[in-house]
Amino acid sequence: MPGFYGADIEQLRALAKTMSRHSERMTSLSAELGHLISNARWDGRDAAMFRASWDSEHRPMLKKISSELQTQAKELIRNADQQDKSSSGASGSASGRGDSNPPGDPGPLDPDMPDVDVPGDVRNDPDAGDPADINQGQIGDCWLLAGIGSVAQVLEREGKLDEFLESHMRPVGDPPTHWVVTLYEDGEPVEVTVEAKSTEGGVRGADGEPNWLSIYERAAAEHRGGSYDDIDGGFSNEAMELMTGQSADKDGELDFDDIEDKLSDGQAISVGTEDVKDDDFDWVWESEEVNRTDVVPNHAYVVVDVKTNDDGDKVIVLANPWGPSGGYMEGDDDHKSGTLELTEDEYKENFDSVYSVDVK
Repeated sequence: MPGFYGADIEQLRALAKTMSRHSERMTSLSAELGHLISNARWDGRDAAMFRASWDSEHRPMLKKISSELQTQAKELIRNADQQDKSSSGASGSASGRGDSNPPGDPGPLDPDMPDVDVPGDVRNDPDAGDPADINQGQIGDCWLLAGIGSVAQVLEREGKLDEFLESHMRPVGDPPTHWVVTLYEDGEPVEVTVEAKSTEGGVRGADGEPNWLSIYERAAAEHRGGSYDDIDGGFSNEAMELMTGQSADKDGELDFDDIEDKLSDGQAISVGTEDVKDDDFDWVWESEEVNRTDVVPNHAYVVVDVKTNDDGDKVIVLANPWGPSGGYMEGDDDHKSGTLELTEDEYKENFDSVYSVDVK
């Protein structure tokens, strides 16, 4: 446009989210097609040649495209941050929010409701590693809470969560007025300072009170751009990398045996549900929707366990970041469960993504 130079920052960020989302869908599509090809009732020379071609050419190509989309999404975010820094004339790291809020103070989710204090040393939380102690609130950051919650669960089981929080959350003041949270960017530690506050409508514990996750959520919002809007949407592998600095995996549909193997190896795992219909991809995704009324679409869950139930069926146990009581979606009268126990068939009919990281 005349007189315009540089880039529309919000459009860059929106494009990055779209590219990242379609990267994830490409991964899921590859996994789904691979499963169908492997299990098709087709034998003989032609079948063997077709499957060999899929494994050697087509599946690697889809994986490469997915990886390149994710790389380009990160590049767009980097360019948006640089453009924001250049436009504002600020020095240091770009916040993505201009001068509307001071460093460490993301704007409140609701401008008409002030942020609330998070009192005391939130690291001293006996329920910190319990997924049932996550109550998401009004921000669309299930990806973040499921990723962080799954890591905390494994650390707690290994008796290492207290040590982790001690080394990754440093209070400023007594009682704390601020927290210095160590996050990771491309595997490198980044210290993020935030006020000892939580936004109204942000994550809470099961008792309805702000907790350590409230501080982590605030730090993630600060780190990703300086606004709670900047954590509204994402993927759990990003949250796992943000928290641990370790490279996290994202897979499409996996069998229970694969998930069990990851759990036994000490990996933190979260899973994502099928999308609702996407008008941009009718030809691929029209049939890929959740088919249980108690499952939240486009949502991330913490994997708690894979076990054999009282009926002798192997089931996966999933924790909804909405909390054990679950809840309702706007315009939907069906209650969404807080905890799910699904057979393998039920799981595969509703979930299409697996995120994992080696916590050890």
